[in-house]
Amino acid sequence: MVDCKVDKTEQKILDAALKLFSEKGYAGATTKIIAAKAGFTEMTLYTKFKTKQNLFDLVMIYGMKKLNEDASTILFVDKEFEDPLDFLETYVRNLEKFIWNNFEFFKLGFNQERKISEQFLMEGSYDFGKYIEKHLPNQKIDYMAFALSIFSFVYMYDLGKYQGRQDTSIDNILDKFIHNLSLSIQ
Repeated sequence: MVDCKVDKTEQKILDAALKLFSEKGYAGATTKIIAAKAGFTEMTLYTKFKTKQNLFDLVMIYGMKKLNEDASTILFVDKEFEDPLDFLETYVRNLEKFIWNNFEFFKLGFNQERKISEQFLMEGSYDFGKYIEKHLPNQKIDYMAFALSIFSFVYMYDLGKYQGRQDTSIDNILDKFIHNLSLSIQ
């Protein structure tokens, strides 16, 4: 088991590493660049983490830990919904917040080895699909495919935000998407 306590120096390096690994990939994010972005020397990075692979592994471990915490506090809310539209609207808006709060980690996972991306998508689609099925029972939809479609749309929406795209219609996109989703379950 990994010790979940990190000091301020380690946290700054982990944060810089997550950002750079997500932007440049494992090979492109050198330890020198990571250390500089964190405000430390490369020697400090190696003192704290020993190897680039150890640093990457810890970024993944801490990212998964945060993802799981956020899933239970942001995404999978345990409440009674007024109707299917109320559920869909709450779910999509919470999913957007969940993805946005973990965007660099998702981007890292999707930009790395194919194995990681497939694992993200399969596990996420299953968990999201089961949650949707619980709140929208007896629908004539494939819950995993429905969940994957919603996740993909929201991820692309957040990718646009992350890349700084400013579009006057972006404020209404989620509303229109939620409306279209509601049509698919009527």
